[in-house]
Amino acid sequence: MATINDLLLARNARKGHKTGDKAGAHSRIQLTRYIARNCKLYDALTAHLFHPDHHPVLVDTHPAIEVARHLERLGWVKNPAPHTWLLACDDECRVYLAGGWLEEYSFLAHEAAGVDEIYFGQEIVWSVNGIDGKNEIDVIARRGDLLSFTSCKAIRPDKSANHTSELRDFLTETSYWNSHFANGSGRTLLITTADMVDEEQGFRQRYPQLLARASILHVDVSGYEELEWNRLLETIENHWD
Repeated sequence: MATINDLLLARNARKGHKTGDKAGAHSRIQLTRYIARNCKLYDALTAHLFHPDHHPVLVDTHPAIEVARHLERLGWVKNPAPHTWLLACDDECRVYLAGGWLEEYSFLAHEAAGVDEIYFGQEIVWSVNGIDGKNEIDVIARRGDLLSFTSCKAIRPDKSANHTSELRDFLTETSYWNSHFANGSGRTLLITTADMVDEEQGFRQRYPQLLARASILHVDVSGYEELEWNRLLETIENHWD
């Protein structure tokens, strides 16, 4: 049976040296699933951790304090002054907390759903018409001779003025991976923390034009509502069909 690299070679591409740490992802699975379960509270914490100029304090009465204290017990953040939280780890930890956790969560969910081969944070090296290039694919997986490409984007759950254009760019990127590396015959999935459904307005879609564009590009979209572990497994399973 062909490997991922065999299938990529048919498109004059191959796996590069850079790839995600699978053992590390497995060691962090409990924390990763905790963050996914508490995504909106975690978002408030990371706004303070990574953008203190705009979010200078996190008061003790804020619901996100529970998440901050959980990370403090694990040694990932510290609380050096009242209402102030800081990162307490290295650059690898910083990447994980800033959004790498979603790549790992998707990787782990793909594994649990069942694949023959999988990598995350995987560099792909390619050459077209004498031009060499590289792409980093968040999750690339294989079932039989079928490739799957998943883009994982941890953004603020609440809709903002920039969200539509950002999500549109993510769709284009994911569709491009399929066109370039699988000649359009693979499967594509965008997993994002964006809240896609407005429950208070009769479960109205927040991004109807985006979803219409996704259907044209053959990219499945999974938002905040489908981050729950079993729902994500179902989404991934359906995405292969």
